[in-house]
Amino acid sequence: MFGLFRKKAENDSPLKKRVRDMKCRKISYVDCDFDELCAKMRQSPEAILSLTPVNYYAVKNEYILALVYTSPDYSENYVQLKRISFEKQCGQSEIYALDSSTVSRALAKVGIIIDLPKQ
Repeated sequence: MFGLFRKKAENDSPLKKRVRDMKCRKISYVDCDFDELCAKMRQSPEAILSLTPVNYYAVKNEYILALVYTSPDYSENYVQLKRISFEKQCGQSEIYALDSSTVSRALAKVGIIIDLPKQ
């Protein structure tokens, strides 16, 4: 009887568990062909820089939501893309690793300036 209240075992990958503990920023981008974008991201994660952020005051019926996960020192960065259409998720990409300079440039496009340590 008490088995009903037990938590089910989570079947998340180690990467998803790692990402869950990182800082997450949500960025909305103008909608484009989601499958083509995912293919470009598999080839080169810098494809995220080709996206245009959504105007803050615009009505957002269809857009691409980027979940940018960063470690405190920006040494480890990931992004996951989701296509949103009329408040419902229509597609989801895998999690892509990003280097710190790409994350810095992507966040700068939406007005978030980060101070990267000099190498």
